[in-house]
Amino acid sequence: MRPNTVKRAWRAGERTIGAWLGTPSAHIAESMAHAGFDWLCIDMQHGVIDYNDTVEMLRGISTTDTVPFVRVPWNDPPTLMKVLDAGAYGVVIPLVNNREEAERAVWACRYP
Repeated sequence: MRPNTVKRAWRAGERTIGAWLGTPSAHIAESMAHAGFDWLCIDMQHGVIDYNDTVEMLRGISTTDTVPFVRVPWNDPPTLMKVLDAGAYGVVIPLVNNREEAERAVWACRYP
């Protein structure tokens, strides 16, 4: 696994440039990754991108140094685990409204 350069930059207080992907296309994801963005976020919450599309898009992004993130459809532990296993370096989790929901999300993102 290559280093998460975005995480390092954010910890240092540096800016990064990224984009959101809403079209289910590995070709578009790979093309965007080759455009020089620091990060790309695949949006599974809004639109028609499903898990299989996400896997293919993550593969396309992995051909570059661009850091891949995924916004999952909801705070669902199996979905979180699967996108991380598929190659996402981080997740954006919508609809987290309290501490319990946040803790559940963190738990799902940690490997035993």
